Amino acid sequence: MNIIVTNKYRDLINNANIEIMKELSGVFDINQLVNSFNSIFYKKLIIDATALNRFPKDEVLRNLVKSFDPEKLILFLPPDNPPPKKFLSFLVSINLYNFTDNINGLTRLVNNSNTYNDVKNFLEEEIVVHGMNESLDFSQNTLNIENGKIVLGIKNVTQDAGSTELVYLLKKNLEEKHNKKVIAVEIDKRDFMFYNSRDMYSISSDKVDEFFSLVGKSEIVLIDLDNDKYKELCSDIIYLVDPSLYRINQLMMGNKNAFNALRGKKVIFNNSLLSDKDCNLFSKEAGISVYFNLPPLNDRIYNPIIDELLSKLGLIEEVNNDTKKGLFDIFK
Repeated sequence: MNIIVTNKYRDLINNANIEIMKELSGVFDINQLVNSFNSIFYKKLIIDATALNRFPKDEVLRNLVKSFDPEKLILFLPPDNPPPKKFLSFLVSINLYNFTDNINGLTRLVNNSNTYNDVKNFLEEEIVVHGMNESLDFSQNTLNIENGKIVLGIKNVTQDAGSTELVYLLKKNLEEKHNKKVIAVEIDKRDFMFYNSRDMYSISSDKVDEFFSLVGKSEIVLIDLDNDKYKELCSDIIYLVDPSLYRINQLMMGNKNAFNALRGKKVIFNNSLLSDKDCNLFSKEAGISVYFNLPPLNDRIYNPIIDELLSKLGLIEEVNNDTKKGLFDIFK
């Protein structure tokens, strides 16, 4: 017998000729589904994609595949909002082969699961980076929030990649355009003094614990993260790379495996003049994904592209455009 989880397409799925032992209807987190089905034996678990909270963000789909047997899992995609091939390619890359947007396909998958050979035509070569599918990152990733506070680390990978300036620019936009309560901190450095901006603190390493116990009602803490010792303080970390030949070759001469450690992490090209095509080529050669491509910016003015980065990180609401965004636009 089968289990179905439905939302927008409940009537459509229920009209299929499928034997059902249990149904949930609504919008659910993955943990809620795990708790509901972890002690039940079933043939197939059919999930209406619109029943997944925060679908189609990639971390939701990765968590889904980790939580349930992919061979028993069927994802019913919105038939009135066809996804782009890149999204289907992503599903294949995380080993989720059973997906369909129609009742005939659903009925077939209940009886016979897809194999890799059935779906390999969806896989786009350009997103398979040296076989490291875990390094792919398509979605807008909301940071983890602990104790009501977000702590974002900004770390230079190449020398002088611009972490201090980016901390300032992020803080400036968050405060002046979005009314967020933000503080910034650097440890065992004195670079913040040149910005002459309030709530940017330079502290010594022996004051770290005391500082974080006194950060008060700030919603967001930005750390200019020079020392890996303080990574555990962060909800998330972005890694800055200056993609110029000089800085990349300098990095690789010091550590030939530098990019191996960046697989699956949020890598940002900073002060970058690379085109999207150049970024994709770099990604394939280095075996990483580029989370964001940030050009040189004027730190004296408001920069809208910083809002795009803040939105992708989940620190502000999605940036409004003149045209309405589709469900799968982040995969286009």
